[in-house]
Amino acid sequence: MQKFEGIHFYVNVANFNEVVIDEESKNGKVNHSIHALDTFFSGIESFGKKKFPEKYVIEKITGARLHMYVVDDVNEAYEIVEEVVKFAGDLSRYLNSDIAKYKTLLDFKIQVGACFGSFYNYEFKRQNADEETTIGYAANYAAKLQGLCNIGNIAISSNIFDTLNEEKKNKYVKHSSVKVQKYGEDCYYEMPISKLTGSIDYSESLRASKEYANKVNLTDMTFRKPIKSVAFEELSKKECKEIEGIPLFADVRGFTSQFDNDDTNLEEMAVKTQNILTTMYDLVTVNHGIHVQFQGDREFALFHNYAGYECLSDAVKAGLKMIDAVQTYGVSIGVGESFGKMFATRIGARGEKDYLLIGTTVIEADRNEDENAKANQLVISNDVYLMLKKDKPKWADIFIKQNGYYYTTTGYNKLMNIISQEQLNINNRNNNYNGAWRE
Repeated sequence: MQKFEGIHFYVNVANFNEVVIDEESKNGKVNHSIHALDTFFSGIESFGKKKFPEKYVIEKITGARLHMYVVDDVNEAYEIVEEVVKFAGDLSRYLNSDIAKYKTLLDFKIQVGACFGSFYNYEFKRQNADEETTIGYAANYAAKLQGLCNIGNIAISSNIFDTLNEEKKNKYVKHSSVKVQKYGEDCYYEMPISKLTGSIDYSESLRASKEYANKVNLTDMTFRKPIKSVAFEELSKKECKEIEGIPLFADVRGFTSQFDNDDTNLEEMAVKTQNILTTMYDLVTVNHGIHVQFQGDREFALFHNYAGYECLSDAVKAGLKMIDAVQTYGVSIGVGESFGKMFATRIGARGEKDYLLIGTTVIEADRNEDENAKANQLVISNDVYLMLKKDKPKWADIFIKQNGYYYTTTGYNKLMNIISQEQLNINNRNNNYNGAWRE
């Protein structure tokens, strides 16, 4: 692991779920959504790398969010962030106004969060698909600010705001919020992206994005169903997969608040994060799942059906085992799953390096984890529950219905103990009855 200092920032298409749902409900496919998201993020990536090749770094695309950072002192880094984010705002409007193939889509609505600090860069090694991830308060808090930010705005941390000149400070509005207190902060600062100061002429980069969009026709995109376990490294914007299965999201609860905002425990937390991510990754792969990507301290995985294999029990088992496993690190997680159709592909300007799995099924699993799962709970959709009720009724018994979904706080070890004890009781009853009958 290498240690750096700089600004982490996230550009998020806040309404991308609505974009996907709208297109999927109308056409049964999501090729326009995938194509537009690829053009949008690839355009930002290309702009940043061309204008600031030494300092601007793309970490990854995580669903509808592009994670980037600038390695520099806070003032120099902020000027680069301004340019990249202002271009992102212009490009989001340009997609629908000037690129004909995206006119049927809902307009992209974006939000941005940024924070300065120290962080570790960690490269997770695995065959054919090494994955870079960053660990630190700055990366985590920037993501939280992005989620708090209003549509069309950028939110920055206090440690960025305090270094700005008065002219730039005056454009920001201070927000006090209890939602940031657990991160050692009492406020953050927000302003419309359109008011950012930018000195670069973006017209050439906008035209380059339009040329990029026209390189691949929508009719060139295929969505074949898998005959074996999906290998993301074999996919592209042209070669997509239509999958039936279960997406899994597992997120460490309250983890960002364990990072000191002055980075004094960064090294300790980096090692802890690495161990937790590795544990979740291993539980996915040993249970025949496919690791999609790390999203901060969250694991995103895929379990899917194909000829001769059904993913149900492995997906649920992996979620239950995660609840048991992470407790050894003194943390808790929330896990969400759903079942249905999804679309898998790869996008991005760096050789289509970033894995993308989208669809209403993914949206439901994400919400089950993010909104419904409490600490050490696995939340499953109604479809997953009904399949369990049919195929694994004793597993279904540990789930409790609530507001259209089902949850459990029972881990895999406890489930196995419950089943073993029930079987033991059955055996004892049978032995007692048979013995009495023989007498």
